[in-house]
Amino acid sequence: MGYQTYIFDLYGTLIDIHTDEEDLKVWETLAFHFRYSGMEISGQHLKTLVAKEIEVQMEEAAQHCEFPDFVMQDVLKVVGQALGGNPDTEWLDETVRWFRILSMRHLALYDGVREMLVKLKEQGKDVFLLSNGQKTYVEAELRTLGIYELFDGIAISSEAGISKPDPLFYKYLEDKYHADLSSAIMVGNDPRTDMEGAQRMGIDGCYIHSNSSPEGFAVNSRYQIWDGDFYKIPI
Repeated sequence: MGYQTYIFDLYGTLIDIHTDEEDLKVWETLAFHFRYSGMEISGQHLKTLVAKEIEVQMEEAAQHCEFPDFVMQDVLKVVGQALGGNPDTEWLDETVRWFRILSMRHLALYDGVREMLVKLKEQGKDVFLLSNGQKTYVEAELRTLGIYELFDGIAISSEAGISKPDPLFYKYLEDKYHADLSSAIMVGNDPRTDMEGAQRMGIDGCYIHSNSSPEGFAVNSRYQIWDGDFYKIPI
């Protein structure tokens, strides 16, 4: 079957990434940033407050969908205000970027990714991104790796308030970018989020196994690429 619409997952599918958000040194360094702005706090306390506020915002978002997501800037704004600060948009954006940079350990494209995306565009295919993640991270990393401009639409869970495998996230992609899901294939490395979501939407799936694919889950998809070879994606 020929597909006109290609929907890609990002992390673990297009981008090989490793972060360590549990590293207390990350939080201790970030706490200096808060203290420089007059908000006195330790790294461990900051880590605890952020985790608690994420839970609060996820519970609130879960009232509207099955698989919710949150916005990191909103979380840090509540934490900052609780510490007596008044963080503005510029400060919040900067802080979220710094958190990502501090926790980053590795970032690169998988072999063949850019070449395949370019080939799809040259063949007139519609190429979309459907990513669980923070908008600030996703857009910066797509630009850093030089593939931002290769997508006809970029749907990010933090912006939508919905994450995969929720069918509402696919509907968000369809509504926002007029993606034709009737001729679509979903390409991703996670059986739970990528392949399950596609199956629930009645979309063919192409599972591509990578070094960050979760283990121990059955893969239910029309296509399965177990050696990570991006050139085997059906066109």
